[in-house]
Amino acid sequence: MRIEGIGLGLSGICLLHCIATPLLAFTLPTWGGLLLVSESIFHWILLCLAIPISGFAFWYSSQRHQATSTLILGSIGLFIMFVGASHLFGHDYEIALTVTGVIVVSIAHMKNLKRAHVRNSE
Repeated sequence: MRIEGIGLGLSGICLLHCIATPLLAFTLPTWGGLLLVSESIFHWILLCLAIPISGFAFWYSSQRHQATSTLILGSIGLFIMFVGASHLFGHDYEIALTVTGVIVVSIAHMKNLKRAHVRNSE
């Protein structure tokens, strides 16, 4: 399913960003202030893309395969990403929450891709 691949790709971009930004801020202290502002904006942009794309993919797959587990798992991951981006627990937990959410969303997309592959090979 193409939308699952798009969702998984967005998850990868988000994960790469979450890992690269702190490393770049550490190695280039003068860029730190600019990176913090752009990091929050980038998280919101990715989240605004991830929610409708991944949400639709999870809903569609749950309807097609009669499996709500990935819909629930993916929704939990998107919620964790939202909590991280919104700083509900402060900036200290933003990266940990966002990365955790991205990993959960990625796992849900991979489960859906596996279901689609199994269904198509039958």
